Amino acid sequence: MKIKQAIQILKDHNEWRRFDGVSDLPIESYPSMAHPRELGIAIDTVVNKFENICIYRSTEKKCKEQCDMCKIGE
Repeated sequence: MKIKQAIQILKDHNEWRRFDGVSDLPIESYPSMAHPRELGIAIDTVVNKFENICIYRSTEKKCKEQCDMCKIGE
């Protein structure tokens, strides 16, 4: 699954999850729940993409030596 597709699935599912059911729209246009398998693949795709990226985006040696997040990825 491509990252853009995975992100869209997560955004659509979150819209469904937060929908309170109150709408003047016909029921056919309500947000729909993502299929559980598709949702799981989307979660895996996004996690795998960002799992090893330093959230601080620092290349400084001092940061890499001190940052617990960077140590986890070693």
